Amino acid sequence: MESNVYATPKSDIENTSTDLAEVNVYSPTQIACGALVGGPVGLIYFLMTNFSSLNNNEGKRNTLYAGVALIIALLSILSILPDDFPSAPFTVVYVVIARAVAEKHQITKKAIIESEKYQFESNWKVFGISLICLIGSAVVLFVPFFILSMLGFITL
Repeated sequence: MESNVYATPKSDIENTSTDLAEVNVYSPTQIACGALVGGPVGLIYFLMTNFSSLNNNEGKRNTLYAGVALIIALLSILSILPDDFPSAPFTVVYVVIARAVAEKHQITKKAIIESEKYQFESNWKVFGISLICLIGSAVVLFVPFFILSMLGFITL
C-alpha cells in the first residue's frame, strides 16, 4: 500500500510545547537571601525547589537528606552551647552553604540571564516564602527544646 501523499505530516506537539515553556528558577543570591531570612528550612526549600525546576530528582532528594542532617546537627550543637553564644556564625555557615551549592550544582545568574528557557523568580516571592520558612525554622528548632524542657530533660 502506498502512503497518502496528501496527509499532513506527523508531528510531536507535546514535546515541542514543553521545550518552549520558560522555567522559573532562583538565582544563587536569591537562595542565599532566602536562607538568611528563612533559616535552615529556607535553605532546604529554595535548593529543593531549584533542583525540582531543573529536573534533578537526585539533587532534590540529597538536599532533603542533608537538610535534615543539618537541622539535627544544629539541634545537637545548640543544646550544648552556652546561652550567651552568638547565633551569627551558624547563620553565616548555612548561607554560605546555600550559595555554594546553588552555584556549583544548579544554575548561575549569568546562565539564567543568557538562557531562553530559564527566568528569575520574583524577589517578592523569595521574601514571602522566606518569612514562611522563618516560621517553619522556628518551629523545627524550638519545639524540640520546648518538649524536652516540659519533660524535665533540659531547662530553658
